[in-house]
Amino acid sequence: MQRWTGPWWASILLSSVVTGGGSFALLTLLTPLPVQTAILISVALVVAGDILLAFIMESVSPTRVLLGPGERRHRGDVPRELGVVVGDFESGAGSVSIRGEHWYARQSAGCRQRLEAGSVVRVLERDGLILVVAAA
Repeated sequence: MQRWTGPWWASILLSSVVTGGGSFALLTLLTPLPVQTAILISVALVVAGDILLAFIMESVSPTRVLLGPGERRHRGDVPRELGVVVGDFESGAGSVSIRGEHWYARQSAGCRQRLEAGSVVRVLERDGLILVVAAA
C-alpha cells in the first residue's frame, strides 16, 4: 500500500476509531475511572496504535530504491537482466518490462537491430532511472 494515498489514510482512520472507541468503551464500562482519565488513556492508546500500524504498513510496503547524491546506480543492481520490449523503440528510446515492472530504456549505441514490441532485450547498464538495453 502506497503511503499518503486514500487507502492508507482510511486504514489509519479505521485503526484510530477502533482503538480509541474500543478502549474508551472498555475503560468506562469496566473501571471506575473518571471520564477525563478514560479519554486521556484512550488518546494515548490511539497514538501508540497508529504508530504501530504505520510501522507494520511500512514493513509490508513495496521496496523503494534510494539513490544517494551522485550515485547513478544502486549497489544491488545486477546487469544482464532480460526484459521484453513493451512498445516499438522510436529514435532509440522506448519502454521495456522487466520482472513485471515497466522501465524507460534507450538502445545501446552498439546495438544496430531494430527493437520492436515483444523483442527480448538484455540490460547492459542503468543510467539513473533509464536502462540501456540491446537485443538479446
